[in-house]
Amino acid sequence: MAQGLETPNFRSVAEKIVRDCAGVRPGQVVQIGGGIHNFGFLAAVAAAVRRAGAFPELNVTSDDLQVEMLTTTPLEHLRALPEHRLRWLEDVDVIIATDAVENPQKAESVPEERRLAALAAAKAMERHIFERGVRWVYVGWPTPAATPGLALPFAGFWPMFWRAVDVDYRQLAAEAASAAAILEVAEEVRIVSERGTDLTLRLAGRPVLVDDGVISDEDVERGDTAATLPAGKVFVAPQEDSAAGRLVADFAVLGGRPVSGLELTLAEGRVRAVGAHPSAAAVERLLAGERGEVDRVGELGIGLNPAVDRFAGYSLTDEKRRGALYLGLGDNRLLGGANAATVRWELFVENPTVLVDGRPFLEAGRLTLRS
Repeated sequence: MAQGLETPNFRSVAEKIVRDCAGVRPGQVVQIGGGIHNFGFLAAVAAAVRRAGAFPELNVTSDDLQVEMLTTTPLEHLRALPEHRLRWLEDVDVIIATDAVENPQKAESVPEERRLAALAAAKAMERHIFERGVRWVYVGWPTPAATPGLALPFAGFWPMFWRAVDVDYRQLAAEAASAAAILEVAEEVRIVSERGTDLTLRLAGRPVLVDDGVISDEDVERGDTAATLPAGKVFVAPQEDSAAGRLVADFAVLGGRPVSGLELTLAEGRVRAVGAHPSAAAVERLLAGERGEVDRVGELGIGLNPAVDRFAGYSLTDEKRRGALYLGLGDNRLLGGANAATVRWELFVENPTVLVDGRPFLEAGRLTLRS
C-alpha cells in the first residue's frame, strides 16, 4: 500500500467477502492470491477463512519475482502447463484473489513472446477452474502505478474504493434483484438527462445480468461462479439495432484520459460523434481503428453501489456509481448479444432520468424501482 494512504478496515472487509460474497463453509479449502504489496489484506482474508472453519492456502508473488521468472525461465518451461496445480485444484472450493503486482509496467520490458506464453498457461488454468465450478471472488487493487490516468487524486479515490467494497451485500443483492425484475419484462427504455441526452433502446427479451458481489447457491447452479468487487450494477445487451436519439456523455475515458461532454447521435443502434468537442475526431479514430461492430451499442448498465459517488476513470467503480448509467459500445456476446468486436468502450451519463415502458426507474439519478 502506498505511503500516506488511509488503511482500510481489512478485517471487516474480509469478513464480508468470506461470509457474504464467497459463501465459505467449514471444511472447505480456500486459495488466496495476491502480492507482497497487499499482503495485509491477504492476511485478513486468510484469518477470516480460518474463523469460518475453512482452510486458507496463500499464493503470493511480487513485481520483481514476476519479471525475474518471465525473463529468465526457458520459453518451453513458460509454455508448460503446471499439471500439479491442476491436480491440486481438485481440492480447492473457493478462490479469493486480488492483483498480484503493484506496477504492471515493470513487465512491459519482457519480450511479448514470453508474456504471451505465460498468459496462455494462466488462461488454461482459468478454464480448468471455471469448468470445475470453483467459486472465484476477484477484488480489485488500484495503485498509483496501475491507474495513472485517474480523474481525481489517488488519495481521494482510495478510501472511496474500499467503502465500495465494504458495503452491505445482502441489501445490495436485494436491490439488484428488484431492479433486474423490472428490466427483465421491459420492452423499451428511454434515457434523458439535463445535458441533452434523449435516447431510446429496446430490451425485449434480452437476459438481465446482476452484479451484486454475492455468489449464491442459485448462481452456482446456473454456472455463474465468479464475482468481482466492488460490485453493484445491473446490465443488459439491448437489441442491437434499437438505440436511437442523442447521447451527451458526462464521462468517458479516451486514450487513457477522462473526457466530458462528448456528443453522439444514435440511429439503428450505431453511434457517430458530432459537434465541436475536441475529442470528436479521436472518437472517430478509435472506432475506425477497431474491427467488427465497434460503433454499435452493445450494453446498458445501471450502477447501484451506494459508496461510489463520482467517476474516477477506474472501470470497477465507474460502472457501479449509484444512480448513473453507461452505454457500452462494441462486443456484447458474453451478455447474450450478437455484437462481435475488438473493443468495448463505455460512455457514462450522470443523474439520468430513466423510464422503463414509460414508468420511472431513475429520476435524476435517484432510484425509484417502481414496477
